[in-house]
Amino acid sequence: METRITSEISDNICTISINRPEKRNALNETMFDALANAMNRAHEDTNVHCVLLQGTGPHYSAGHDIAEFARLWPQSEEGAVRRCISAFAKQSKPMVAAVTGAAVGFGATMLLHADWVVAGDSAVFKFPFADLGIVPEAGATALLARRVGDIVARDWLLSGHRISADEALHHRFVSSVKPDADVHAAARDYALCLAAKPTEALQTSRRLLNEGLTLSASEAIEKEAAYLNSLIPAVAKASGKND
Repeated sequence: METRITSEISDNICTISINRPEKRNALNETMFDALANAMNRAHEDTNVHCVLLQGTGPHYSAGHDIAEFARLWPQSEEGAVRRCISAFAKQSKPMVAAVTGAAVGFGATMLLHADWVVAGDSAVFKFPFADLGIVPEAGATALLARRVGDIVARDWLLSGHRISADEALHHRFVSSVKPDADVHAAARDYALCLAAKPTEALQTSRRLLNEGLTLSASEAIEKEAAYLNSLIPAVAKASGKND
């Protein structure tokens, strides 16, 4: 079961793969736990500058294995699902996702924590929570509207209809759409671009972007100025441009 979630570091990119293709990469308790651990290791490893998420086989992830719902819930903060969601929320490194086929439930909501999502022509997104008699998770009730707008988020979360790659791109839920055969290469190219940038600047910019969603412009300016006061002298010193 430990091979169901794998992580590999290369070129300062931690590639995390979901490996349960016979179940459309649906996540059971052990996999949620392993995915949380992989995300936490990437968060803590200074050699990791970017995280690349992908599924094995034709699908990204069908989300939570429904057969385990009754056994796993209710969840404490230390439960495998809650740990996994928290690991996504606290990840400091930029995240890129390569999506083909199904991205359903948590397979879709985890993408709200990614900075760049490359979708294949075959990608289908779905938020089936209302049909299951439950509510969304992973911060979707806050994050989806910020990405696609309030009225679209309400439609997607309440109706649970299938969302094509083209619809997802139109509403900017995904960053680009490629032929399936090109998705993983395109996602890795973008991850390489991010991984090559100064890590502190990139991670701080990402933190400011996340915090800025709930700040006024004046509050954001103050936070930016505080970071610039520390970063610019450090950059100048490193480049030998101090007076």
